[in-house]
Amino acid sequence: MAAPRSVLLLAFPGALLLNAAGPLEVFAAVPRILGGELADKPPYRILLASPEGGEIETISGIQVSTRSLAQVESEMPNIDTLIVIGGPGVTQLENDAAVITWLRHHAPAARRLCSVGTGAFALAAAGLLDGHRVVTHWKFAEDLQQGYPKLHVEREALYLHDDNLWTCGGAAAGIDLGLALLEEDLGPHAALALARYFTLFIQRSAEQPQISASLKAQSDALRSDRNLRLVRLHAWMAENLTADLRVEHLAERVGMSARHFARAYAAATGGTPAQAVETLRLEAACRLLETSAEPIKRIAETTGFGSEERMRRSFQRQLGTSPLAYRAQARRPQHDDASPAQGQTGYRHNARLAIALEQLAR
Repeated sequence: MAAPRSVLLLAFPGALLLNAAGPLEVFAAVPRILGGELADKPPYRILLASPEGGEIETISGIQVSTRSLAQVESEMPNIDTLIVIGGPGVTQLENDAAVITWLRHHAPAARRLCSVGTGAFALAAAGLLDGHRVVTHWKFAEDLQQGYPKLHVEREALYLHDDNLWTCGGAAAGIDLGLALLEEDLGPHAALALARYFTLFIQRSAEQPQISASLKAQSDALRSDRNLRLVRLHAWMAENLTADLRVEHLAERVGMSARHFARAYAAATGGTPAQAVETLRLEAACRLLETSAEPIKRIAETTGFGSEERMRRSFQRQLGTSPLAYRAQARRPQHDDASPAQGQTGYRHNARLAIALEQLAR
C-alpha cells in the first residue's frame, strides 16, 4: 500500500463492544504481528466514531472514546473502509435522520462498505443494501428481511461479499470479517498469520453456517430434554474424532445401556449417534480441506474416518463429490466462473455442505 488505508468504525451508545473490537483488533495487530515493512509503515489508520462523539457506553457497560461524525469529515476525509457495528442500540442509528443522511453521502465514496451483525439495519435504513445479498446475526435475520424487503437476507453465512459490500453475522464473526478484508488487501498468508495470533481454531470460510453442526447438536440436546450429559458428550466427541465413537462406547461414557442411549439420543436430537459422528467428522474434514495443504490420507486419519476410502464414501453420500474435488472447488478463485451465490473471498464454500450438515444435525 502506498499510503495507510483509512478504516472507520461507526458505533453508538448501546453498541456491542465485540462488534467493534473484532475487526478493529485485526487491523491494529498487522504492524506488530507481520512486522517488517508493515511495522515501519502501518497499512491502516483506524478511527472509532459515533454520531455525537465523546465517550459512549457499550452494552457491556464499558465506555469507549469516539470521534463525532463532524470530526471524521476533517480528520478522515477519504474513507477506504466504513464499518457500521451492531448491538441493541442500533435503532438509534436506524432512526437518526442526520446519521442516515451522513451515510447516504459518505458511504458510496468508500471502497468498502461493511456491517457487523445488526449494523446492517442502519445501512438498510439508508437504502444502501437494496438489491444486495446480506447477512446479519441469525437471531435478527427475519426481522431484517421483513423490515427491508428489497434486501436478500441469507440466514446462515458468517459473512458475505457482494460488490463492495461486506456484511457479517455479528459477535465473533466480526473477526472473520476483519480477516477476510485483510486477506483482500494483504493476501491469504497475512490473514492466516493473524488467525494464528488470535488463536482461532481455523480461519473460517465465508458461507460456513453461523451455528456449527457440533454446536447445533449440543443446542438440540439441551433444548429437548435439558440433558447436560448429552451436551457434554457432543463437546467431547468434537474434540476426540479419532476415538472409538461407536454407540456402545458413547453409551458407556454417559452411563447408559446402548439401547437406552440410542433411544434417549434420538428423542433429544431427532437423529442417531452415528449420524452425529459422521456430521462432526465431515465438518472437520471440510475445514481442513479448505484451509490446509494436508494430504487427503492424513486428513482422513486426523478426522477419524480412518481411511481415504471411508472418507470418500461419506463425501459422495452427503455432498455428491470427492474430497479432492471439494478441495479444488473450495480453493478456486472468486473470479473463476464464480456465481454470486458461491464463494466470496478467494475460497469457495460448497453450499451443499451447509445443507447436508443442517439435515444431519437436525
